[in-house]
Amino acid sequence: MRRPQQKYSQCALVLIGLVVRGAAQESGWQQNQANATMCQWQLPRVGVIRDTAYIDGGFLYWQPGFTDGTAGAPTSDGNPLGLVYTLNFSTPFNTSSNMSQILKTISKAPNGAAANNIGPQFYDGAMLANDNEFFTYGGLLSLTDAYAPTAANEVLGYQEYASGPPKQFFSGFINDDLPAGMTRFITGGAAVSVPSENKGFYFGGLRSAGYGPIYYTSANETLNADVLSNTLVSVDLSTQGREVWTNQTLPSTVPGRANAELVFVPVSTSGVLIAIGGVINPVGATIVQGLNSTQQTQSQQTNPTFMSSVSIYDIASQTWYNQSTFGSGPSGLTQGCTVVASAPDGSSHNIYWYGGFDGIDLTSTFSDDVWVLSVPSFTWIKVTSGVSSHGRAGHRCVKPYPDQMLIIGGYTTLSGILPTCVTDNIILNYNLSSNQWLDSYSPLVWSNYTVPASIFKQIGGNGNGGASSLSPSTWSNQSLQKIFSTSYDTSKIKNWYPYKLDAGNNTTNPPPAPIIITKKQSLPTYAIAIICVVAGLVFITVCFIAYRIYSKRRRPQQNQSPSEDGTHDIHRSRIMAWMRSSSVSGESKAVGTTTVAVSEFDDSTVMSPTDRQTFHEMANDTVKPESQNVSQVRVTEMNEAGGDTIHEMMDSSHLAELPDTSIPEPAEIGSPVSVVSP
Repeated sequence: MRRPQQKYSQCALVLIGLVVRGAAQESGWQQNQANATMCQWQLPRVGVIRDTAYIDGGFLYWQPGFTDGTAGAPTSDGNPLGLVYTLNFSTPFNTSSNMSQILKTISKAPNGAAANNIGPQFYDGAMLANDNEFFTYGGLLSLTDAYAPTAANEVLGYQEYASGPPKQFFSGFINDDLPAGMTRFITGGAAVSVPSENKGFYFGGLRSAGYGPIYYTSANETLNADVLSNTLVSVDLSTQGREVWTNQTLPSTVPGRANAELVFVPVSTSGVLIAIGGVINPVGATIVQGLNSTQQTQSQQTNPTFMSSVSIYDIASQTWYNQSTFGSGPSGLTQGCTVVASAPDGSSHNIYWYGGFDGIDLTSTFSDDVWVLSVPSFTWIKVTSGVSSHGRAGHRCVKPYPDQMLIIGGYTTLSGILPTCVTDNIILNYNLSSNQWLDSYSPLVWSNYTVPASIFKQIGGNGNGGASSLSPSTWSNQSLQKIFSTSYDTSKIKNWYPYKLDAGNNTTNPPPAPIIITKKQSLPTYAIAIICVVAGLVFITVCFIAYRIYSKRRRPQQNQSPSEDGTHDIHRSRIMAWMRSSSVSGESKAVGTTTVAVSEFDDSTVMSPTDRQTFHEMANDTVKPESQNVSQVRVTEMNEAGGDTIHEMMDSSHLAELPDTSIPEPAEIGSPVSVVSP
């Protein structure tokens, strides 16, 4: 039940809770620190509303960069302002981008102050969303005496869009109550959102022995989440403002586990959920962050079975099943991430799993492989072999387009006392159709999903589907055959792509404006074209001025009589002498400048003002980065006679009046023009 007395004033939230910020380290800046780069992000909770991914909680570590060019040890500021990070799918980036320039933030705290227990920082847990709102559930708090902890039955929600009957509506955060008998005291579960069914699910996880409060690495064992939970928590988001939470106990045939993955597959009347991976004794759940010999033996025997056999939940009938998998699949893995890509004809649904580790040893090699469990054949296929030094765990995945998977966050193997930053970037992009890692993401570059050859060679068919393996070698339960042969009404799945690069043109659902950042490697093609055009105009203008000057000088000379030759030569000599006396060796003076602003991708961390280069006004065209956000092309207009002031001639009455040889003013090139990439 929602508690109005605890709900934030939504009018006030418009002013104080939804202030959009650029993402950056909020506290703990050190002396001579110039910038901060996202280093690793352990177990954030992530959800997608239409065109935006929301990222909350987890342990975010920043690596400081100093003015002398060195990097410091990664630190975590604990997110004191209660920031939720957002990634709008209209914003391009590359794997060299500083993601603090790409991500935006909204604050859970009033007036942007410390969040404290209003919007505290949770480690792990879930974000359950539909196309209009999300609710956070579960996770661990850090134990503190600074303020009272969040109530046992309290959950935080965020409403972005109104749904249902017309009503007064303001986007913002709300507090909600769980029903009697339910608490938020659970962590390490597997979460999935199903917008087409307006539902969210949280499977398994860990609780305390007494079902009470749980905290991150508490020295008090009664506050540790170290007991497997055998529940499936769900929330029905069909009616905004009247969300319904339920808690179902798992059957004895479906074992509980921690840090598994839960995916939605569009088959049957309302779809099915498939639980993959996970462990029974997560190493991070113990006070000593390690397992004893008995726990290790149990884990080595049980954990791999969560890959060789998966648990399936039919949403419509609320029935659980188990199904064996086939092929040489991965051994026990946990804290990976998954997305589902269906063949165009629906003949196969391919579950992509990336990364993770064995859950037993934090110093072991983390996975960088990409696996696919193709259903309904339930065949494991390794589609990409990674590099061990690039492995990560504790990350999340989202699918902005049918053919792309974004990996958000994660951390690396524990190789020392200090955390090690993830390789490449805190956010990566993987193409599901080509099985290749991409070095960038652009909302303008995408296509529909096609089944890769590495998959259809195993299940039959081609890139468009036509799989011939429509069932596993053996169904563990014949009811599953009917479930997977029943088509899902895909018209219920609302697609919000493609996303426009220029968010200003999207009036129905405007995303944040794209961030313009610099790219050090090279100028884009359109910038080069602009430079060439401007340079050509300058060249033509200078030639025209020179021609006019030459013509005006020639006309009086041609019209003079022979008796005037001597006088004319005298005047010409005096003019040339005056021009030679004007110095042209000094710095040229720019009369006017045409500025072309070019949006580019940044491949570096945030630069301090002392690191930024300034332009030198030179007579020839130059292209240098002037600031972090704008590259400028300066085209300097040329003054005759080296750019010095044109002086009036002194009166010489004894000489005949000179014919009209006035020097015309240079033609105006134009006012500054700013061209910004859409």
